[in-house]
Amino acid sequence: MVMHWDAVIGHQDAVQVLKAMLVSGAIPHALLFTGPSGIGKGLTARIMAAGILCNAGGTKPCGHCSSCVLYGREAHPDFTLVAPEGATIKIDQIRALQHFASLAPAVSPGRLCLIEDAEFMTVQAANSLLKLLEEPPAGFVFILVAGTAKPLLPTILSRCRNLKFYPLPAALLEQALVHQGYSLEAAAVAARLSGGRMGKALTLLAPDGLAQRDMAAGLFASLESRDMMAVLEQTAKLDSLETKAIITVLEYFLYLLRDVLLVAGGHNARLLYNIDLRPQLDGWAAAWPEGRCVAAMTVVKNTIRAIGSNANTRLALEELLIKLKDLPEKGENHVDSSWGPL
Repeated sequence: MVMHWDAVIGHQDAVQVLKAMLVSGAIPHALLFTGPSGIGKGLTARIMAAGILCNAGGTKPCGHCSSCVLYGREAHPDFTLVAPEGATIKIDQIRALQHFASLAPAVSPGRLCLIEDAEFMTVQAANSLLKLLEEPPAGFVFILVAGTAKPLLPTILSRCRNLKFYPLPAALLEQALVHQGYSLEAAAVAARLSGGRMGKALTLLAPDGLAQRDMAAGLFASLESRDMMAVLEQTAKLDSLETKAIITVLEYFLYLLRDVLLVAGGHNARLLYNIDLRPQLDGWAAAWPEGRCVAAMTVVKNTIRAIGSNANTRLALEELLIKLKDLPEKGENHVDSSWGPL
């Protein structure tokens, strides 16, 4: 288990605040870390938990004391992790936490609970946790991690010190990935397509990490063909995927449309997401001028919304691809709105 602050990349403001808490010993009884998935808030929460439990007198976490060793082995008696069981965090889990919180520390000065995906607590679980937050046991610290604070009870939010985590600038993330040993080109693509999220970038850099993006590129290439069977083959490939994967491929298709739009408009190449596909983008831009790209974006966005609303996936995809194939033959102002405005 990583327990070094240097592992937290691009969130130095939050790191400095947390380090200051550890040095001063003025640690709130409840911390809340919010931000998009894969951005580093979970890693930061785990390092902070190790620091709070650490028995060393200097920099925390030290990584060497008995507390840090136990924490690194995931065997610390004063630490507990609560995460969703299935889709939610249930009241029985919080009741078990109440029992854990009532026990005296065994190794560290206090005890700590890390709650992952806290926004997925049931109403009953949230109300039960609120009682603990209102009257926390002495020396007990809660760290909540959530993608967004909106689903959490206002009364829970009022009892937490909230630190927000934001996506990293592409240049900073690219630099960090190169430092980890990835090639500059691969790091540049992953940094842009990940939306500034380290976790997502590492997923994209894994073997077959770009498979769904490449499927979107294959879809784009099929639209250049006059063979309708090529388009229908793309429909069958997409329809074989799960709904979430289909939507991801279509989102990558939107990224490609955006890049084609930038190339067609002669904009700075540094703004492109799919910089490894520059030759293809140049070729596509000749057939997809600005007006047609904008119209295509509308059609794709409407399809994503329809599929997300449980429309017949096969029919929605067939209609999408037929419309996309027809777009270059129609006026540049053609915009479909059969599923309404976004």
